[in-house]
Amino acid sequence: MDWKVYSTHFGPDGEDLPLRVGQKDAGSIDGFGKRHIESGHGDEISSWTNMKKDIDKTLDRGKCVPNGSKTNCTLKSNTFSNTRAGAMKVVFTERVDSKSRDHRPVGIITAYYYDCGC
Repeated sequence: MDWKVYSTHFGPDGEDLPLRVGQKDAGSIDGFGKRHIESGHGDEISSWTNMKKDIDKTLDRGKCVPNGSKTNCTLKSNTFSNTRAGAMKVVFTERVDSKSRDHRPVGIITAYYYDCGC
């Protein structure tokens, strides 16, 4: 597990949402962050520069709905860097984990395109 912050994003209400290096899923343990996204949805990513722009677009313009300790943001658009994608989902949490030692939220758990057959 790597708590380093890969990039910083902001939620629809200005929430601090770091995208951490994170970890892949491991058995029954759910992953989070960049490694989780790469392991489950890496084929959809043309570059991390583009992916970060699309995450920002989804957080800025998408519909965000709280779901327990997480928030799910979705955006339907034809302007993603993945031109086959019709939508994107970003899931984040504002929960702070003491293991991070930086007092920032866990942040972005996952982000992926859908409505694309990708």
